[in-house]
Amino acid sequence: MSRCFVSAALILVACVLHQGYASRILGIFPTPSFSHQVVFRGLTMALRERGHELVVITTDPLNDPTLQNYTEIDVNFLYEYFNGEVDWIASRKKETWFELIYNLVPRLVLITERIFSLPEVKKLFSTNSGEKFDLLLIEMLYWPAFLPLAKQFDVPIIGMTSLGLPLQMQYGIGNPIMPSHPAHWDAEIKELGRLSFWQRLQNFVHAWRFVHFYRTDYLPRQQAIAEKYFGRGIPDVADIENNVSLVFVNQQAPISFVKPNIPKIIDIGGFHVSKQIEPLSKHLQRILDEATQGFIYMSLGTNVRSVMLSDETRGEFLAAFSKLPYTVIWKFEDDILIGQPDNVIIMKWAPQQSILAHPNIKAFIYQGGLQSTEEAISHVVPVIGLPVFADQDTHVNKMVSLGVGTKLEILTVNRTGLLEAIQSVVLDGSYKQRMLKLRDLMEDKPYDSLENAVWWTEHVIRHKGAPHLHSTTADDPWYQRQDMDLIFLISAAILTALTISLVVLYKLLLYSIHVLKYKLLVSKKEKVC
Repeated sequence: MSRCFVSAALILVACVLHQGYASRILGIFPTPSFSHQVVFRGLTMALRERGHELVVITTDPLNDPTLQNYTEIDVNFLYEYFNGEVDWIASRKKETWFELIYNLVPRLVLITERIFSLPEVKKLFSTNSGEKFDLLLIEMLYWPAFLPLAKQFDVPIIGMTSLGLPLQMQYGIGNPIMPSHPAHWDAEIKELGRLSFWQRLQNFVHAWRFVHFYRTDYLPRQQAIAEKYFGRGIPDVADIENNVSLVFVNQQAPISFVKPNIPKIIDIGGFHVSKQIEPLSKHLQRILDEATQGFIYMSLGTNVRSVMLSDETRGEFLAAFSKLPYTVIWKFEDDILIGQPDNVIIMKWAPQQSILAHPNIKAFIYQGGLQSTEEAISHVVPVIGLPVFADQDTHVNKMVSLGVGTKLEILTVNRTGLLEAIQSVVLDGSYKQRMLKLRDLMEDKPYDSLENAVWWTEHVIRHKGAPHLHSTTADDPWYQRQDMDLIFLISAAILTALTISLVVLYKLLLYSIHVLKYKLLVSKKEKVC
């Protein structure tokens, strides 16, 4: 009896102590994209399970009333502002990444304003709200107007991205920027391999043009929004952004082009990959089980939709699929697919992880999204990449470099190239073997990525920030970051010395010629005499 009493007391003490470390966390994740939100949700749910209380602004709420200590502010309506009338495939042909973002700026500003105008959000930062938090967890992409909330609540900030850290954020926190490095997905590097001088020059101009636009145009717009809601006395959002405590970056080394990072960048990844696969519907299970020769799965993701493909391109896919001995499961967002072959089955929504886990799958045709890439690796499925925008070229290029997939250009894909790519990936067993090795490499880590992210989050909360991880490079002007002022001074000194030397040599040469002419003239006169 006494032993039971002691055990119960210990459990009670442990619970009390654990509760004592519980914190309130405000999460702000405004990007209307499920592939982004599912990554953020992985961390926020893990923090909730640790006993922390969260208030989360998200476009994809769980809407689960049974969840305790987890309040969601639903901003799902933002999808119509972000994705409405945007044809991502067409934009690949017409616009650079800079031009695409430039044209999206009015929508990004509108999204920021709409979130601030919500009564639930206004209530959070109103003077008499009584709200208290211990941490601001925010998506580090295009939303700096929300950063002054950290000053209002007097809390540290952890940034988070569902993809590689964008150039403007790299610059902001003092991370080294190497414009032609393939890790910089927003530097318009679509080709794999050594770049020419002119390509590197283009990347240099593009990268710094983008950073300049963000710092001198976009940040002031966000500053104006922040001042509208918090008052004119707030700090500069650029300074707050530069001094975030940590940034969780969804970037795992084995499937990234590795580059140097400062200590405040913590790599995460695979949060959304399910450890337990959900069962398929009976209908779909039967179809896949009966695909004895195997099946191909195709999906262009949630933002890029197959209905965006031109009629001509769609016809090339159908022509190629009709010649395959395999069943094709195509995530297609319309009720009718004109010219649909018998072996092609369309679905408006597909349980992707459950499909990739089926043993009869042969290959995955996809747009190169990071989350889809992680899922393909987890289930050892070779890929055929058709990148469209953002970081997709980078991920597909990496898969090609690792020998676990092939790449096609979605704007010019044809039936012959698609058939060759499918046959190569399916019939050449080395793709599968290399993918198996890649999966093992991804899983062979000294710690669980999610547990590590939770630890770092609590580390920042415990110490009320992480100034010990701050890079002083973030405080330097742009010309000091790459020692451009020193390079300019040295180059100017060398050029000046070279110019002086050339002038002196020129003068000496003229003098020598003059002396030589004079001697020749004297010599002639002496001969005449």
